[in-house]
Amino acid sequence: MQSQYLFKKLESAVFYLLIFAVPVQARVILYEWTRPFNQWTNTYLYGTDILLVTLFVFWIIRIMAGSWKISNFKFQISNEFLKPKFQILKFSTFWLVIFFVISAISIFNSRIVGLSFYQLLKLAEFIGFYFYLKSNFGKVFQFRTVLVIIIASGLFQAVIGIVQYLKQGSISLRLLGESPLSVNTTGVAIFFAGGEKYLRAYGTTPHPNILAAWLFTTIFALCFYFLHRDTKKNPPEVQRTKDGLLLFVYIILLFALFSTFSRVVVGLWVLGTLAGFLAVFFKKEFRRDLILKQKIFKIFVVSVIAATVFSLIYWPQVNSRIHISGQDPAFSERVFYNKIAESVAVSHPLLGIGIGQFVPDFMFKYKHLPATAYQPVHNIYLLIASETGFIGFSVFLLFLFFSFWHFIRCADFKKLFSFLFFIFSFLFLLVGIFDHFLWTSQQGSLIFWMALALISINSHKISTRKVLLA
Repeated sequence: MQSQYLFKKLESAVFYLLIFAVPVQARVILYEWTRPFNQWTNTYLYGTDILLVTLFVFWIIRIMAGSWKISNFKFQISNEFLKPKFQILKFSTFWLVIFFVISAISIFNSRIVGLSFYQLLKLAEFIGFYFYLKSNFGKVFQFRTVLVIIIASGLFQAVIGIVQYLKQGSISLRLLGESPLSVNTTGVAIFFAGGEKYLRAYGTTPHPNILAAWLFTTIFALCFYFLHRDTKKNPPEVQRTKDGLLLFVYIILLFALFSTFSRVVVGLWVLGTLAGFLAVFFKKEFRRDLILKQKIFKIFVVSVIAATVFSLIYWPQVNSRIHISGQDPAFSERVFYNKIAESVAVSHPLLGIGIGQFVPDFMFKYKHLPATAYQPVHNIYLLIASETGFIGFSVFLLFLFFSFWHFIRCADFKKLFSFLFFIFSFLFLLVGIFDHFLWTSQQGSLIFWMALALISINSHKISTRKVLLA
């Protein structure tokens, strides 16, 4: 029994380390398929890959040893095939398996077969992470602890990002994967305001938008923890101190989020904050809870104050990012990439050009563009359609649809938890319309599949606060 306890503790420690390290880019390049260097046509080994594989090994050992009860998930897929055909088609995991098979078949259309096999392996890794989360909830990790770890990781990244923005350069954290940053470095995310260049905050991620996504996740985790934590265990003075500390951390997270100058994520944060505020004050089930109303009001007021103060301090930069024109490179490039992806999808409607092949195909067809122009289309849905065809795209949409359908059917929307979690997950799907990092980057993919797994967990556990916050 002692060895089982230590085994469980060790696996839990590795899992929580993985969650903390999600935004860390530390990696080594295994092989470059194209020259000059292009980050979308290389194979890498990330530190988080090692942690994930370690978790999978722990999981397999537990199952083989039979020391813990094996999750019913092991039998879900086979059992579904014993049900009526229509019931099988409503099973979200069924569509996920089919999508993986289609992605594998799409390799026959690939220009660089080795790169496609690597991308298929990455897809298998992230799907494995999805299944691991579903199967080990409440065994290896607890939801409350995951929230705390995410908050700690986000705060760490927020401090790094703020310092980077103030310094307008990197801060010597190369071992954690920090990019070499300066306003004059080619390929670095900058913007112009008042005729001057400004570097956006990166943290230890490969792009400011990815840092923004992790900070958005952290803000959700902190708000959820703030709204739902037990306030009866400590005296009122202690509770006020803890509330003040959490709100102070929230301000730091917001300043870091604003320092990324990520239009999409910041815009979605605004929508999410307004949706939560309006729900509490206008939905009768929430309106009766005075303590909940006080807490959401505090969050809303702090959000407005933080956004106002940041805007006053950095108004030229904020004003530059608010105004978008058709000549803005961020807009025109997205339109250009979208047209290419649409063309590819239409010309290869069945199985696409092969998983992971958008950039190689782009480089082959448009040979005289600057090296930095060769990027994935900034829309994960168009990217999936172009690489796996309309068949793969449709199957993936079915997987998403039934994942959310199960959530909506099972969740109790009279509880704020279900409402907030739905907003958080749905907003992430919207992020995928405007950027590709949720599908093409290590950090974004971990966030994406973690969000989908938690949706599934909530569906199967018949979402209640007692389940997730126990």
